[in-house]
Amino acid sequence: MGASGRNIRGSRVGSGPLGETDRGHYEPSSEISYWCIARHRTVARFVASAEVPDEWTCAVCSRPAGRSPDAPPTPPPTGVFPKTPYEFLLMRRTIEDGEKLLDDALEQLRRRRGDRKS
Repeated sequence: MGASGRNIRGSRVGSGPLGETDRGHYEPSSEISYWCIARHRTVARFVASAEVPDEWTCAVCSRPAGRSPDAPPTPPPTGVFPKTPYEFLLMRRTIEDGEKLLDDALEQLRRRRGDRKS
């Protein structure tokens, strides 16, 4: 059992001295609101010298969000993106290549187990 009174309780490692409030100089910034097609509001903070983008990703549904609540950007069409893992696989290999790889892997497995090909 440790010595009582020597542990600092209620603080995390790396949190710094208790009561520390001064963290340095902050640049002036502004909060910009963005709205998606589902009417979710996302607020992003930008430094005054930064270029503010016209679109931002909605924090709720991950759809594109615009600066106008009355005219939010339309989401990309469904079914076009994202591709399924199978579609990505077909971009790299043909069906014949896949069948050859499968046959090779099955043959190695049978050899390890000592099975004969049926």
